[in-house]
Amino acid sequence: MSQPPPPPDQPPSGGFGAPQEPPQGQPSYGYPQQPGTPPPPPPQPPQAPAAPPGMPQTPPPSPPASQSGYGYPQQPGQQPGYGYPQQPGQPGGFGAPTPPPPQGPYAQQPGMYPSYDTSGGMPGGGGGGRSNSKVIGIVAAVVAVLLVAGGGVFFLTKDDGKKDEAKGDDKANEQSDGPQKPKSTKGSQIVDWDAPTVKDITTVSGNWATDKVFAKPSLRKLVVQDLDSGKKTDVPLRGNVCAASNNMTKDHKIALVVQETISNSADCTRMVIVDLDAKKIAWDKTMPNADTRSNENVAISGDTVASAWIGGSAGYKISSGKKLWEAKPSDCRDKGYQGGKSLVAVVECGSDYDKPQVSVQKLDPDTGKATWKYEPPKGVKNVRVASTDPLVLVVGAGDELTSDVMAISDDKKLQSKISLGERYNKPCELEVNACYAMAVGPDTIYLTTTQHTEPSADGSARTNDVMAFDISTGKPKWKSAAGKNREIIPFRMEGGHILAYKLPPYDAGGQIVSLDPKDGKQTKLLQMPRSEVGQGEQAFSVSPDSVDQPLLFENGRFFLSDNLVSDREPSDGEVPKLAAGFGPK
Repeated sequence: MSQPPPPPDQPPSGGFGAPQEPPQGQPSYGYPQQPGTPPPPPPQPPQAPAAPPGMPQTPPPSPPASQSGYGYPQQPGQQPGYGYPQQPGQPGGFGAPTPPPPQGPYAQQPGMYPSYDTSGGMPGGGGGGRSNSKVIGIVAAVVAVLLVAGGGVFFLTKDDGKKDEAKGDDKANEQSDGPQKPKSTKGSQIVDWDAPTVKDITTVSGNWATDKVFAKPSLRKLVVQDLDSGKKTDVPLRGNVCAASNNMTKDHKIALVVQETISNSADCTRMVIVDLDAKKIAWDKTMPNADTRSNENVAISGDTVASAWIGGSAGYKISSGKKLWEAKPSDCRDKGYQGGKSLVAVVECGSDYDKPQVSVQKLDPDTGKATWKYEPPKGVKNVRVASTDPLVLVVGAGDELTSDVMAISDDKKLQSKISLGERYNKPCELEVNACYAMAVGPDTIYLTTTQHTEPSADGSARTNDVMAFDISTGKPKWKSAAGKNREIIPFRMEGGHILAYKLPPYDAGGQIVSLDPKDGKQTKLLQMPRSEVGQGEQAFSVSPDSVDQPLLFENGRFFLSDNLVSDREPSDGEVPKLAAGFGPK
């Protein structure tokens, strides 16, 4: 249940996807590349030389930024981002006029990848399609920029180049602990489920694991497999699953939104809580005004489960089944929820579909009332919530579905903005709580680069990298490579370390690795066996830019599954799979 947002309290400003400023030197892929031949020097400091081969993975100190995303004025010579006049050389932004700074040695050449925003962002949109106007940087010196924003006065100063230190004992301790390395990393397949036979494309969203069971929706039922004995138990449902919670409660209860009958055209009216330990339904309730088949959102936060659909929303107490709140008639609607430590809603107001008034609200889980609101800058239409604590959003500006990652502080300010462009994978699906190809730590955001070619002893190999970004500044901290002919996907935190899935090459199995938050060093936790085509890992379509449900690694076991099954006929004896799981031998 949401409340209409107040008028914006911050001025519109520099755009999402705008060119960003680079760090010094020329690191390898994942960092902005400098041109091989510098242009003739202007009457300012000389051009920065290109870095030699073998540049370290950790980026060097960065020059001060000349553009910071929303709330900061554009510098002359930069190509403005969304919503700004496309006139090279014209100062952009709102607020106090900004005198042009001197031109620095980091001018970007046409057609190159964009550069870094060292004060609040990450490399911007891809180089393709940009105009021939050069992106002008500023010298690495202290720059004071007077900016009037919402009646306040702010100053931008040069970064001192020091790394952020963990604040407080809890954060430091969290970063020092990681997943326990197993005695053996060699794994074998422990779950192998064939997909059910269906007549139409059918949703089977969700997968969960405890120390004892693995559970996954199938056709009009939830299947729970005991991981020791292999025995399967069916939990019958009224109809097929429309939506499933990403997480579960501490006592292993999950939430499903289920169709009211077995008909494929039935509405998604039922809220169902299943106890995985008992392998049975805890309760099953009819949601108010849920006469739609489009419900794809349900989230758990503490003892509250909430669901939003076109035309309504409601929250329930998981332990009792009591309805806590439901949406009232309003010009605003809760588009969807993300759970976890906080219950967060993405709210849309107004009747203009092309120009919705979007806000992000933290809710009291017992009442559904907003306790905190943040309004993204104008032009943002699509918002996904990657993390509720810290609050990290993945947004789309203008006509883009996904363009930027934003970190929001508790005092409702934009801490940092990372523009994805063409160099970084889009980590989310369509739903509000569907950012499955990234991870968020207490002070770092972990994303992936797009696939690229790296030289190898036998020619070249396709690969990608995990990139770590400081959550308070958006500055790159380090990158961690997937390795030859592999790709890597960070998917969640455990004990302060990053869990990542390294996809299998053609001649080996995939791996689950732990990444050290200090430097990205990888530790292998599980090595999957090599799978044949259509079997094991090879039965599922997963890539760094397409993860349609949570990757699941629990108690040293890794699980893959599909969220849709279709009526396609098996080919060459290849039976479609619903789920696969792997564990140590």
